[in-house]
Amino acid sequence: MLGQKIEILRLHFIEEKGKKQIARELKISKNTVKSYINEFLENKKELIEDGVSKFELIENMTEAPKYNCKGRPTIVMTDEVKEIINKFLNENENKRTSGNIKLLMKATDMYEELLEMGFTLSYPSVAQYVQKYKTNVNSEEAFIKQIYEFAQVCEFDWGDVKLILGSQMIKFKMAVFTLAKSGFRHAYLYTNENTQSFVDSHIKFLKYIAGVPKTMVYDNMKVAVAQFVGRTEKEATIALKQLSVYYGFKYRFCNIASGDEKGHVERSVEFVRRKAFSACNTFDNLELAIGRLNSRLEKHNNIKTKYLNNTSPSELLEEEKKYLSPLMPEYVNCTNIYARVDKLSTISYLQNRYSLPDHLVGKIVDIKIFIDRVDIFFENNLIATHIRLHGNQQWSIDIMHFKKTLSRKPGALIGSLAYSQMNATLKNIYEKHFKLSPRNFIELLDIVGCHDIAAVNNTIKVLENKNITVTIDNIKMILNRKNELNNTALILTTSPMQEQIEEHSRRQLEQYDFVIAI
Repeated sequence: MLGQKIEILRLHFIEEKGKKQIARELKISKNTVKSYINEFLENKKELIEDGVSKFELIENMTEAPKYNCKGRPTIVMTDEVKEIINKFLNENENKRTSGNIKLLMKATDMYEELLEMGFTLSYPSVAQYVQKYKTNVNSEEAFIKQIYEFAQVCEFDWGDVKLILGSQMIKFKMAVFTLAKSGFRHAYLYTNENTQSFVDSHIKFLKYIAGVPKTMVYDNMKVAVAQFVGRTEKEATIALKQLSVYYGFKYRFCNIASGDEKGHVERSVEFVRRKAFSACNTFDNLELAIGRLNSRLEKHNNIKTKYLNNTSPSELLEEEKKYLSPLMPEYVNCTNIYARVDKLSTISYLQNRYSLPDHLVGKIVDIKIFIDRVDIFFENNLIATHIRLHGNQQWSIDIMHFKKTLSRKPGALIGSLAYSQMNATLKNIYEKHFKLSPRNFIELLDIVGCHDIAAVNNTIKVLENKNITVTIDNIKMILNRKNELNNTALILTTSPMQEQIEEHSRRQLEQYDFVIAI
């Protein structure tokens, strides 16, 4: 820095301050101070002994020290490391060309990946190598440092993240929370940035931290801001007002294009997205992607940093919990509608269809839509539950809902959507034992309805192991005898003839030459 060197020399030779004291006052390295002083002394000695130009000595007072770096070998930046970094840079280019620029790896991400691979090197080594190939330098946005108290502020924002599930690239919405004091971050993935996802993320996060911050901070997202009142005032959505009243937190909104008012979470969205998915954004299913997100969040929340006085966000969270407001019982997050069951024995919600028992065709049912499931009621009785569909024109069909119709039209089974979505165990039973007799398979569905699929499947395995033909009658007989045995066992707890009844039951079963193991 201009003038720094002369100031160091002045403090040392004129004010007679020590090297450590100078380093503390100027907030620089002690080695830097030592280097400047030694270099000056060497030049001064040469001036006195060998007649070196006074101009060179004076010029030396303001010039940075010169280091001989020529020919130094790169000890840690080996060809193997360079090859891995080049791979990261190539992946960045592929992401940039495919429009997935938010998952570009930075030098710090590459450095952390190399450490996890077992390499020993410094961050500057990686940063300098990456800088050589960096073509676009983006200016960084400035933020004003704020001072917070524990539990005072929690910031929320949405971020986009593109993931490849199987072979399909899907754009997800990531809800990110950051506690301003501790810097603790947490995030959730959703298929849509809608009110129900907004509410669900708050329910999960407040439950996760086991308390409620005093104030939640949002930008001008549609799920939080219903409308603008005047030039600067905003009115919150009904959903946000309800959450606020229920959990007892205040809320405020940032001004438009004022990142300094919510600097933590603006950076948190980008930080979480990079740390979780820049090195890996391809997964077999969503559950694995969520697992990756959670593990990375846990890792970085447990890193101690000098900015937090050598503590980690997770450690500070434990302290922050003492100041959080008490948590209310879990908020109910569902949409309630009514619908008529159509001729396909389904109801429709957001262009997706869910099946119901076929005797309800034409009836009005009560539907409660949760973030992850759909519960359907008729006359206050729960009659069907489906996993919530978030796509378009998708169907969720339970074959057990069509027993009545299939009993009249068994030939329609094999080509039906109900068959294609049928439980894998049931489908295997059909293929092995009932492919030539679909009507008997429809009867088996009644048995499954009375017992359960596991009991039926285990019964069939018993028959197979004894080389006995798998028929409806044989399945019924075993299951009925099992029920008789269970009922007998209940009686045995109070009957004085316990041993006689038990022996009689065993003899009955032995007549069929096997012991029930289901």
